[in-house]
Order: sequence, then C-alpha cells, then structure tokens
Amino acid sequence: MLNRLKILLEQPEYSALIHLAEQELRTPADQARLIIRLDLIQRGILSAADCPCTQPQENDVRHESSC
Repeated sequence: MLNRLKILLEQPEYSALIHLAEQELRTPADQARLIIRLDLIQRGILSAADCPCTQPQENDVRHESSC
C-alpha cells in the first residue's frame, strides 16, 4: 500500500533535490522517497529486509535530464 505525503521545502532544498534527481535519473518524488528510506534504514528504524525496493526495479521508469 502506498501513502501520500506532502512535504514543504525551501527553495535551496528543492533545487538540491531536483539536481540530485537529475543526476541519478529519478523523478524528484522517487529521489525523496529513496533519501527517506535510506536514512530510516541507516538509523535502524526500518530494516533493509522489510524494504526490498531499495534497489531500482526493472520496470521503474527513469527520466533523463535535458540539461
């Protein structure tokens, strides 16, 4: 089950997220999800085994930057 979360970011945070998402060929939403997931795993709050989706899946769509 997927849940939706609205996050407000200051412009420098948003720009950094967009930049990183473009570098890693992800959508900004996918990049934010990955950052949150990895931090939760690092802090020991989420088990990596509980989230097999940490690695990109074959059918994941990634968008290349036009920059």
